[in-house]
Amino acid sequence: MRRVTHPPRPDWARRMEEELGFVFHSPDGTVYWDETAHWAFTEDEIDRIEDAADAFHALAIRAADRAVSQNRLTELGIPGYAVAAVADSWRRFREGDPLEAPVYGRLDIAWTGEGAPALLEYNAATPTSLYETAVVQWHWLEETHPEADQFNRLHEALVEAWAARGAAMAGRPIHFTAGDVAEDMATAGYLQAIATEAGLATKLVAIGDIAFDESDRRFYDPDGTPIEALFSLYPVEWMLREDWGVPLIEAVETGRLVLFEPLWKQLFSKGILAFMYELEPDHPGLLKAGFAPGLFAPGDRVVAKPLAGREGDGVEIVTLGPDGMPAADSVVRQASPGPRIAGDEGWVYQAFTPLAPAPGGHAVAGVWIIGDKAVAMGLREDTGEITGVGSRFVPHLFTPRNA
Repeated sequence: MRRVTHPPRPDWARRMEEELGFVFHSPDGTVYWDETAHWAFTEDEIDRIEDAADAFHALAIRAADRAVSQNRLTELGIPGYAVAAVADSWRRFREGDPLEAPVYGRLDIAWTGEGAPALLEYNAATPTSLYETAVVQWHWLEETHPEADQFNRLHEALVEAWAARGAAMAGRPIHFTAGDVAEDMATAGYLQAIATEAGLATKLVAIGDIAFDESDRRFYDPDGTPIEALFSLYPVEWMLREDWGVPLIEAVETGRLVLFEPLWKQLFSKGILAFMYELEPDHPGLLKAGFAPGLFAPGDRVVAKPLAGREGDGVEIVTLGPDGMPAADSVVRQASPGPRIAGDEGWVYQAFTPLAPAPGGHAVAGVWIIGDKAVAMGLREDTGEITGVGSRFVPHLFTPRNA
């Protein structure tokens, strides 16, 4: 595992916009897509990451079973009024209901190339960096290193996943939506295109253009078409704390609305880390995690994460002093990127772990899960210790064993 630097391709920005429709490569003039470097792996290293991701996902499923069976869903930040609906969704999934099958998720993994890959968190409901992982870095690989390979069958796996959803939907259309962030709407549009390729009837609509009709308790798009199935990159955990929350739960519970990702994905807030640690505290890739900082000793470096935070929102890194409280001048804070204040829904505390060093910062591997298998990886770099909205996406490759 090593970072290799090189000049970018000539005229790369224009070509990405025109050939790939990749328009958010440099938001507000800052670098997001960064091809002045790439990360190079061996196939054995890729196998280690893939195996670790598969194991983390399987353990997360067991942890969700634990949370539901012990009736501890509020510890995961799920509002009390939604607990029964989330638990019902989970039970239907475990019984094999195809409408409760997940599409995707992204495990964020820390690894320096030594020791066991460590799980930082599971972005199971609204992960970003999808298009750049599936399409943009593959395009880069084919042009610059055609002799190499890449841990990346994300597009193909998504087509297969949506085809399976289509069979379960029996012709009902799916609306795709996201918030007013350009990257999120572009990602929702990409997912819509994949679902269309897989044979589904689809429609893209901005979250602000969806209306709720009190008379029939249904959601409608701007054309007056009732929304029967909704894939939302606007976080459902946010909806549950807004006016939409109660009508959304009611629509799902009565069968008027099919939700993608399924409602049970609310179990996979950052709090799932604590349940995973309860199950396997000696797992080499699990960092100590719990719902109270008292789990840690003076001198420990601890990461505090809002249960419903997104892209580093509200995350703090602290060193505990002799009294068990954050020591003076030890706090590394990630400010909220918008008006939403993270943390009201609760916190989880996790042991700090070193990340792969990159110039002026670090790198984190985002490993994509489709169904129950790891299928792809994308790497993001950030100048600080917390990976946030200002991170850079850097492509990767690996050398096949028989090369």
